[in-house]
Amino acid sequence: MATIYHQVGIKASLHDVYKAIATTEGVTGWWTNTRGNTESGGELEFSFDGHIVKVKVTANIEDKYIEWTVGGDAGEWLNTRICFDLEQLEDQVMVNFQHTEWKAETPFLAHCSTKWGVFMLSLKDYLETGTGKPFPHDIHINHTDFN
Repeated sequence: MATIYHQVGIKASLHDVYKAIATTEGVTGWWTNTRGNTESGGELEFSFDGHIVKVKVTANIEDKYIEWTVGGDAGEWLNTRICFDLEQLEDQVMVNFQHTEWKAETPFLAHCSTKWGVFMLSLKDYLETGTGKPFPHDIHINHTDFN
């Protein structure tokens, strides 16, 4: 199994960082259009040019930890977990991100690792400046259909 790891420090309150990850409005501001129920046990849908990624919220601990388990027609993402562990430090909140339980190390895993880095920086910008770069306004890292 393979895991994507990223860490980003954000100068914002712990609760604001939590809300940016644990609410549909927040996620839409830095990742992509999001709808659904963000509470533990709820289901969310993330939209990418007509492709929908469906997840179950498998953990939502206020100001601490959010976890989604990917289901539906998700290809290589199927049954992977997307995890955000929040850690308050003196002057910043560290977002310790993992996208775990990939079945194999593939070119798409490498692509997603880079894209998650792009979106972690979008999350940082969203919270520190008020403007993220969610899909489709994100940084495109190649010239294929899954930019």
